Amino acid sequence: MAEFGESHWWYRSTRALLRQLIEPHLDGAVDHGLHLDAAGGTGATGAWLTESAPTVLADYEQFALVMAAQEHPGYIAVRADLNQMPFAAASFSTVLCVTALCHRMNANPAAIVEDFARISRPGAIVALLEPGGKRLWRSHDDVTHTARRFSVCELRAMSEAAGLETIKATGAYSFLVPPAFLLGIFERSSTKSDVGRNQSGLFGMFGALARLERRLLRRFDVPFGLSAIVIARKPG
Repeated sequence: MAEFGESHWWYRSTRALLRQLIEPHLDGAVDHGLHLDAAGGTGATGAWLTESAPTVLADYEQFALVMAAQEHPGYIAVRADLNQMPFAAASFSTVLCVTALCHRMNANPAAIVEDFARISRPGAIVALLEPGGKRLWRSHDDVTHTARRFSVCELRAMSEAAGLETIKATGAYSFLVPPAFLLGIFERSSTKSDVGRNQSGLFGMFGALARLERRLLRRFDVPFGLSAIVIARKPG
């Protein structure tokens, strides 16, 4: 992930997607305040937040924090466990969490989202992106220590149960559902990750499809996809 985070088509597309979905709401998020990239790894999907406000990157893996600090000087790197976050209530105006609630070390995703609500200021944006499609399990999930995949409805319900108001709840990368389903069948006994292969996305085809889908997501929600996304706001 550290090697391919800046160049792999999925990371490039996900940065663009998250920016499109989140940035229009930041002006109302408590004067931009302080952002949190929770379990942000090397910063491959959330570093753009540092352009608008100081951004804390909290991750449990020390190597990821070192890489993030080298690649993205705008980050404030903090070693932290999502299950015991060391932040005071109402600390952040934006909380971003990408593909972390799914991880095996995070046994209670709902409790983590409740803590996101706790550390968010009134009016703050909370953005969640997780693996979607419960039946799309494949070797990539095993390699990346994934314990669960989420439906869009499940992720939205978890967010609303924490007291957050939904702005957008949608699937993404819907065009990847058929190939992911086939990989799940043909790679059952394999240990391959999507990160270390096909960086170009079939010579740019996946990136082009992702751009088309982003245009669609400006106006509509997609009920399914290889990713599930919720953009929410803390009331107040």
